[in-house]
Amino acid sequence: MKLPPLKSLSFFLAAARNQSFKKAAEELHVTQAAVSQQIRLLEDNLKCQLFNRDTKKTVLSADGERLFPFIEAGFNQISKGIGLLSTEPDPNILKITSLHSFTSLILIPKVNEFQLMYPEIMLQFSPSNQVVDFKDDSVDLAIRRGEGVYPGLESKQLIKDEVLLVASNLLFKDAFPTMEKVLKTPLLLDISSDLKPAFEQFCDQYKLNLNDFNISLQTTDSVPVIEKAIAGQGICFVSKSLVFERINEGTLINLFDFSANSPISLFLVAPPGNFEWEKVKKFEAWLTTLFADK
Repeated sequence: MKLPPLKSLSFFLAAARNQSFKKAAEELHVTQAAVSQQIRLLEDNLKCQLFNRDTKKTVLSADGERLFPFIEAGFNQISKGIGLLSTEPDPNILKITSLHSFTSLILIPKVNEFQLMYPEIMLQFSPSNQVVDFKDDSVDLAIRRGEGVYPGLESKQLIKDEVLLVASNLLFKDAFPTMEKVLKTPLLLDISSDLKPAFEQFCDQYKLNLNDFNISLQTTDSVPVIEKAIAGQGICFVSKSLVFERINEGTLINLFDFSANSPISLFLVAPPGNFEWEKVKKFEAWLTTLFADK
């Protein structure tokens, strides 16, 4: 059997993975019409329908579902093969761009552990909240919080994040204080969009509103919020990925055992070939272990 064009298969993979012709077009830097055309060509070639077109969503048909894992595995193998042929620049220097908060609260305090394991690798951190361009050699790997879709790049989820309500053990001796005491305690409010749903969920669960809280700080920077909470200056809603070490050691307490699913998660992001480099594999393995069972 003659194989379909590789181009059509790559368009199918992008559409199936993103569950959207529009997002596939953005990833491939083409028009949505071009994606539709390539899918039609592939369907004509295979003589079967790959997507159901009677819904508002991009949904794979039964044939599309059967085909997808094989095409995905095939392209992954191609990427790995090409990665093996690419020269790893500066094998003893790993250049990482990471969120300001993750760099300050997790990487810097824990970096000595990685260096003890791999003394031959020097880590270079470049804190930034912006998506980076990997076209030059200034960055090898990025750590980002999002939905994991970065056109042209591979992303690997480190943790499925949650939002917790936390406070210092200097303020509370156990996780279930009276609500009256909690509401009198200063609230350090991070108003970032991904934390807002968790705050609203907490209010709905306990029949509260914004005016019931003693708000002492509002910001979109999680670093000062967490630092003040650790110092016993208030309570805060925060991403678990930024405070799990403090909770494990007992410095911070998860009040009421409250937890809300976060709409975004923490990802390692890079061109597919970069994940084949030994220095990146070692760092990925170390971070994965750090987040295991968190």
